[in-house]
Amino acid sequence: MNRSVESFTLALLTNRIVDIGTKPMTAREFFKTFGSVNNLVGVADMDVSQISAHLLCTQEVAIRVHSLVAASRALAFELERLEEAGIRLLTLLDDEFPHGLRSRLGDQCPATLLVAGPVEWLSLPNVGIVGSRGMTEEAANVARHVAQTACRADFGVSSGLAKGVDQMAMAAGLEHQGRVCGIPTEGIRVIARRTDIRSAVHDGALALASPFGPDAPFSVGNAMARNKLVYGSSDVTVVVASDEGTGGTWAGATEALERGYGRVAVWMGLGAGRGNAALVEKGAIAITDLDDTSWLSPSPESQLTSATWNFETPRLF
Repeated sequence: MNRSVESFTLALLTNRIVDIGTKPMTAREFFKTFGSVNNLVGVADMDVSQISAHLLCTQEVAIRVHSLVAASRALAFELERLEEAGIRLLTLLDDEFPHGLRSRLGDQCPATLLVAGPVEWLSLPNVGIVGSRGMTEEAANVARHVAQTACRADFGVSSGLAKGVDQMAMAAGLEHQGRVCGIPTEGIRVIARRTDIRSAVHDGALALASPFGPDAPFSVGNAMARNKLVYGSSDVTVVVASDEGTGGTWAGATEALERGYGRVAVWMGLGAGRGNAALVEKGAIAITDLDDTSWLSPSPESQLTSATWNFETPRLF
């Protein structure tokens, strides 16, 4: 894909694809250090003292930046290999980067995503569907119903691909030929080992997006980072069932409510978890009737564009 020099420099600074022995910057560190896209210009050609003067940063930070941008050949080679396998890297400066993430997540937005499949779906109206892994049959029915409702209303379905509610929602979205977006806790090459995931991407039925290295294993930290992306990529996220005060579903929903990552709706009927009512008390929208779709009304956020940030799908393996 065509990429600007600034976009490639950002990829180098936050690189989790090629291990060069220097810790990559987090998105938050990048925003704090560079402040403006304009400060990326020419950095790759500067020495340490020039970087320090250009960014008004310490010698230590300048050495780190210099080391990261020096890995251009190694990263370019690996990006080419990934693209041959159907995996692309998008940065905040690429037009295809999901439009809502930067505006909803702010400096918590990842600077880069590895993507496969029709990634443009992540910039269209989506409904996130989340819930505990140990779901009841009633919760499974709710997940299926919400996904079907979203598809009929021409919304996509966004999930974390975890066992339970996430996978049930994804399966219902695929069954109804909706736009399904998956954001895994593992690296994109790891999740692609699942036959159902790989086949859906090959068929153009599933978009994948991951902020992690391509071979990153599951971790609790990754799960929390993944949660942000489900909420940030969705116009509204429906919590089907949550424990109270514990678990990834509870943590993700409370963080989204506290930080304003997007609208959060909570199922309040059969199959709801003990934490559902508590989430409503924290400001979530209560859903008491699955036939009442007022919670689905598009918010102004669904009209987000890439105006502020000038931010071909081969086979996956």
